Amino acid sequence: MLETTTIPSLKSIFQFPFREPDWQNRFIIGSGLIFASFIIPIVPLVFVCGYLVQVMRRAIEEETLTLPAWDDWGALGMDGLRAMAVGLVYSLPGLIIFLAGMGLYFIASFALPLTMMEGGRDAEILFPLMVFGSMAIMFLSMFVGTLAGILGMIPLPMATAHFVAQDEAPAAFRIREWWPLLQANKMGYVVAWVVIAGLMAIVYMAFMLAYYSVVLCCFTPILIAPIGFYLYVVGAGLFGLIYRESQQLLAASDTHLHQEATIEEENLT
Repeated sequence: MLETTTIPSLKSIFQFPFREPDWQNRFIIGSGLIFASFIIPIVPLVFVCGYLVQVMRRAIEEETLTLPAWDDWGALGMDGLRAMAVGLVYSLPGLIIFLAGMGLYFIASFALPLTMMEGGRDAEILFPLMVFGSMAIMFLSMFVGTLAGILGMIPLPMATAHFVAQDEAPAAFRIREWWPLLQANKMGYVVAWVVIAGLMAIVYMAFMLAYYSVVLCCFTPILIAPIGFYLYVVGAGLFGLIYRESQQLLAASDTHLHQEATIEEENLT
């Protein structure tokens, strides 16, 4: 019998960003880039995504899991662009559904005044139908788009880890290659996904509550930057370790099946 999956120690994962002697400077740079993204959209996050790729690569390649140095900014930029492209493709179906619904809602909103200007009994009938119809389309698209977005985000960490391991973005879309890895360690993957997604959801709700408060609204970017960076690097390290463990479990399973086949052949002969 094969051993069941062993989920990496969450305690060690949550502690790894603080192991490196120079972790303070590296942590401050990452937090500063996230804070800068509130002022300059997208560009700082490209380098943050590239940094997360480096963290995940270290976890996959069995290097000591610490915060890497911010030294090769060109490589960080290229890795970040590739990672963001992968994430965009996986979130695209939900985004298209959401934007299509919102577009239909705004078209209907602009059409309502024209309908009323035409007057007549037809306008009195069409007006409530258009109002409720456009609102129904908007809420339906929000629901379906959000659901499609979540479904796209579920396999994204494994797909990203496969791209990082193969060092080519198209590998993230070769589902037949990384799906067996997810199947081999599905419990570990589910636990990791639930832990990281749950923590991010809690932070997001706390951020929204603070944002709409009078006292804390100005301080939310300062507070969210280090917390967000911490969760990002922990998630990248955790899913990198899950991917490495999946490789080991899949290799052990193949070896086990090969041994069983060999034994059966020997018994038949």
